[in-house]
Amino acid sequence: MRQSNGDSSLEAVLARGLEEGAYPGAVAAVGTADGIESVGVVGERDPERGEAMTRETVFDGASLTKPVVTATTALALVEAGEITLSDELRRHVPSLDGYRRGEVRLLDLLTHTSGFQPYAFSESWESPSDVLEGLRNRSILEAEPGSRNEYSCLNFVHLAEALRGATDASLGELAEWYVFGPAGMESSGLGPLADTSNVAATYDHEYRDRVLRGEVHDPLGWAMNGQSGNAGLFTTVDDLAAFARAYLAADGGLLSPATIERLQDDWLSDHATRHSLGWRLADETYPAPNWSRVGLGHTGYTGTSLWLDHARDRFAVLLTNQVYEGKGTGLIRFRERFHAMVAAGRFD
Repeated sequence: MRQSNGDSSLEAVLARGLEEGAYPGAVAAVGTADGIESVGVVGERDPERGEAMTRETVFDGASLTKPVVTATTALALVEAGEITLSDELRRHVPSLDGYRRGEVRLLDLLTHTSGFQPYAFSESWESPSDVLEGLRNRSILEAEPGSRNEYSCLNFVHLAEALRGATDASLGELAEWYVFGPAGMESSGLGPLADTSNVAATYDHEYRDRVLRGEVHDPLGWAMNGQSGNAGLFTTVDDLAAFARAYLAADGGLLSPATIERLQDDWLSDHATRHSLGWRLADETYPAPNWSRVGLGHTGYTGTSLWLDHARDRFAVLLTNQVYEGKGTGLIRFRERFHAMVAAGRFD
């Protein structure tokens, strides 16, 4: 099933991914700091119910939460003088004083150089306190901080805890003050959702073995009611386009031009992987070989992605519910093809 309320050339590309089985449905937007140039909508938001995807469908953004919410909030608090990136975790999370991880800097969390293991979860964790206490009782530090770059959701769980400690506010409140409000993201929030009438359904194949509608797919985000910092964002294509435009604009109201400029630097010049603060940098074929090396982007486990290219004033939002079908659907290859076409100006 296809829902057609967008640009025909972009939808033709999305339809190819649908026919190849990369996802049950997708919504995409391409544009510049001045606005959206193309939007495409295909497929189903809820295959079990046969409900079509729409431009207004709300997606579980999964790890897009990291750069959009948690990193942007952290950088805004740096600009406000509330925190510094050289702060150690124990400064803002006193319960970590005496733990080796308490000496990890906020900078190490944002660049995935903390030395933490990639993930940790127990099915016995059912609340934010369960998660935080459970992590404190585990040995999660596998390497000396700064010695390696390894992607870990635990970095952003700890970063969110530090932001709460520094401000005495919830992550949801901080997201509204520093991200959603300034960017004009009127349909975004941290889950779970009360209104599930137009949500892209996902499927938890590992822990809950059922369709999820408005529940956070990520186990840590689910246990922490969307407040984990690594996942929990629910958003739409237009809201992410508004966020992207605010990042691309000279002064888009989110962060200062000076901060945005430094985000385009490689903060891990001594490591093999290029990385910014909460964002990956374009490298080799990621997201495609014709993106500039200052391109910032991130993906989400559910099948979402957002890429910005300041050198060429370009953004690309691709939202899918790939995880409904599992992870071996060919979405990674489709993303590279999609981003190569965006960079080549095929949807201008």
